[in-house]
Amino acid sequence: MISGDTAYAPELAEFAKGADVLVHEVMYMPAVEALVKRLPNATRLREHLIAAHTLPADVGKIAAAAGVKTLVLTHFVPGDDPSISDENWAADARKLFKGQIFVGRDLLEI
Repeated sequence: MISGDTAYAPELAEFAKGADVLVHEVMYMPAVEALVKRLPNATRLREHLIAAHTLPADVGKIAAAAGVKTLVLTHFVPGDDPSISDENWAADARKLFKGQIFVGRDLLEI
């Protein structure tokens, strides 16, 4: 199953039940907070990002509830921050989801 832009939606777990792999977008909040500090109209941007994206812990909850074997994180928000490591993206999801987690990058093969 593949999610698109979405805020935390527990009902996605129902859609993903029976799937081997869940591909889900993810938002790293510390980097979002740093981004909005640097930009004008930051309050509006922050509200939009929170309404349209999912935190790693919530992605982990969905993957665990769905019972998938593999979680692939993708569509990273913010996507242009080189200081965010693969472990930053996966750490909070890993606390709740015990299956395999991949940080999906271009040309990744699973």
